[in-house]
Amino acid sequence: MASFVSWNCRDLKNKLSDLKDIINIYQPACIALQETHLKETDRIQIKHYSIRNTYHNSDRASGGVALLISEDIPSTTLHLNTNLQARAVRIHIQSLITVCSLYLPPNQRINQTKLNNLISQLPNPFLLLGDLNGHNPIWGSSDVNSRGLQIEQLISDHNLFV
Repeated sequence: MASFVSWNCRDLKNKLSDLKDIINIYQPACIALQETHLKETDRIQIKHYSIRNTYHNSDRASGGVALLISEDIPSTTLHLNTNLQARAVRIHIQSLITVCSLYLPPNQRINQTKLNNLISQLPNPFLLLGDLNGHNPIWGSSDVNSRGLQIEQLISDHNLFV
């Protein structure tokens, strides 16, 4: 059975040893990373994994998402028409599945239409993995914030599972 990992690494270049530990322990088919803080000039190589990343447009290294896919697994990168920090691939493990890594910064207002548009671009079945900075008791938070309510609405509108 394939395993998937989602991790807000908060600067991938400085957490490569932690990432290698995660790989050794879980041997995941795919790893969704958030806040990679990579710039276009950065080159990251992880043995036995291919990387598909998206850079956050900023003067400094910040934000950004990536997907690491085991080289044993056939994959195709999906083009997403969005300005959200998102990256998606279709992978084949027994059957096709879409995996999307998403980062929503806590202080950035996110239009619900943009989230709906992203979901509409993900072929079923899909896993949406990421740090959405939403708090809601539905997924175990002790409090709720406006982003949490927004994500709850997204889950309801698209019949998603947490």
